[in-house]
Amino acid sequence: MSEDLVVLREILQRELETINAYEKMLERVSDPALREIIDHVTDEEREHVAEMYHLIMDRDPKQRLRSTESLAQLSRMSLITGDGAATVAGTERDAAAAAGLSGQLIAPLSVSPRDPVPPPPPVFPDGAWSVGALKRSAT
Repeated sequence: MSEDLVVLREILQRELETINAYEKMLERVSDPALREIIDHVTDEEREHVAEMYHLIMDRDPKQRLRSTESLAQLSRMSLITGDGAATVAGTERDAAAAAGLSGQLIAPLSVSPRDPVPPPPPVFPDGAWSVGALKRSAT
């Protein structure tokens, strides 16, 4: 495994954790101006997540294949709309080409408007989340 991919995945993990932390902080802030700034910073972290994901997709053929397969599965499960899946794929390819990436990136940008709440993340047999399990072993 490429060290570059390891670094990109670590950055992706930290960006996701940061989004969660900032959203929790938002619950504690009452000042509207501060809330606006924190919300803006949180959106920047979302952009970083997207960037890291695209870089991973461009460099990891297995991940790219699984992403393509998962998009089809989510569409079959009606968690994203069929039309939305096609639009997402085209949008992703256009964005990838503009960024100079492979143009084969396929990933859902959003869930269906019919179901704005994403499904719960998977739970592993020992009860640990995959990222948490990795995080615990690193310390």
